[in-house]
Amino acid sequence: MIHFIVATNFEARPLIDFFKLKKKIHIEEFQIFNNEEISLTVSGIGKIFSALAVAHTYFQFGKKKNQIWINFGLAGHKNLKIGKLVLVNKIIDSNSNFTFFPFFHKKFNFEKKNCTTYDRPDTNYNDSLSDMEASGFFGAASKHSTTEFIHSFKIISDNQNESINFRDEKKIYRIISKQMKNINSLVKEVNLLKKKYFSEIPHIDQEISKIFEKVNFTFSEKEQFKKIFRLHLLENPKLESNLIDFSCDAKTNIKKLRQYLKI
Repeated sequence: MIHFIVATNFEARPLIDFFKLKKKIHIEEFQIFNNEEISLTVSGIGKIFSALAVAHTYFQFGKKKNQIWINFGLAGHKNLKIGKLVLVNKIIDSNSNFTFFPFFHKKFNFEKKNCTTYDRPDTNYNDSLSDMEASGFFGAASKHSTTEFIHSFKIISDNQNESINFRDEKKIYRIISKQMKNINSLVKEVNLLKKKYFSEIPHIDQEISKIFEKVNFTFSEKEQFKKIFRLHLLENPKLESNLIDFSCDAKTNIKKLRQYLKI
């Protein structure tokens, strides 16, 4: 299933309408809308509420691991145009300095930016997106799913020269609605990856076992390598002969794969 975590009703409404989501009737701590494939939870503003919404959604939908999790909402930036859709490729928590790295398996033709999550609204615009939810969302979602299924999509709402009126529901609806086809295409791509990821695991694990027979890995190194190597084979079904160096140790091979995939 695909789970959206969205801070406010204003930001959520275009997604609810586009995906034809229905509100769950029984009373919940959070508003939840869903159909058979997608859920959307309105978390409230702030990283703590975002993290709690992830946990609540996880339990409400059967505690299923490795589902797709998407944090969607508005964000500020120094000079990006209002209404622009941006993919987050790094999340920094301004308070703790913790960092998270979403990974896109495909080279999407959308701009990618860092996002800094603040505890309160920030207007010191710089080249990082600014929001109040992403770090809480990503930290919580990573407890329940693998990194390549956890993403943040942001639409620019303000910059150093102008800002939308955050109380103008119709304006927010319009700028998000213009990007819904693009958002839907991104969701479909991530969903296709998820299906392929799990259908190809037996084949990929056979290749991994062959490598483990020739290179010594610790338990934690094996887990790191499996995740990265699976991503590599999903993008490149044919294993390049020079990508795995059997004369090198596990750390060197992991580093080489990361450099190859640029993660």
